[in-house]
Amino acid sequence: MSEPSSVLVVDDSLGICQTMSMILRRKGFEVTCAADGPRAIEKVRERPFDAVLLDIRLPGMDGVEVHKRIRALRPGARVAMMTAYAVEDRVRDALSAGADTVFYKPLDMDAVIDYLRKGAPAR
Repeated sequence: MSEPSSVLVVDDSLGICQTMSMILRRKGFEVTCAADGPRAIEKVRERPFDAVLLDIRLPGMDGVEVHKRIRALRPGARVAMMTAYAVEDRVRDALSAGADTVFYKPLDMDAVIDYLRKGAPAR
């Protein structure tokens, strides 16, 4: 990676955001966090990100709706969903709406880093 890739991590868990930021920064990524959908959308409006890691369950506006709004703002955005819950209907909705993939928590950070460096894995 010649220059840092920018990543937006969207999760209402401060611990997950902090941990992911620490790991991804050590791997050379530039990381921004948002704790909810409206903040994530605001950050995407302000600048493009190389990738967005987006929790499906967020307060106020779920991740699938946030994903749709991000795609409307940045049609070429790379977005991967994250979930710790058995929400298969929402996972299907996210993939149907164009999400690249879904990562299940606890996250396999090697797989996340692979996604960020190489692109979307097969669904």
